[in-house]
Amino acid sequence: MQAIFSIAIGAICGALIRWKLGEHANHIFPTIPLGTLIANLLGSFLMGAFLFFTTKHAFLSYEVRLAVITGFLGSLTTFSTFSAEALELISKQELLWFSALVGLHVGGSILTAALGYAFSKFIFQTIGG
Repeated sequence: MQAIFSIAIGAICGALIRWKLGEHANHIFPTIPLGTLIANLLGSFLMGAFLFFTTKHAFLSYEVRLAVITGFLGSLTTFSTFSAEALELISKQELLWFSALVGLHVGGSILTAALGYAFSKFIFQTIGG
């Protein structure tokens, strides 16, 4: 039961942040909704940072890991919204924008996860952690 509660709390926080990102950023560049892109890139960066952090601090409880990874980051990042936006571009025959969207989300998410991991590693090496 504690695992379910941990995931739920993390998911609520992640979903609310994703919603606010969409509200504030999607209108800036409507062809590629920036709210979804920012959510996925931010979530990937935080995932990379958290993965490094958990390799150094294994004392984090299973529930904390569930709250952060499955709940918060799983809810913040949004593959289903990305997929719907990609499908919409295909249906409008906007293949160049579709390619840009896929490249930004997939390539950007992998890159930001690596950057998050490297950033976390740098911080821990700098402070002697």
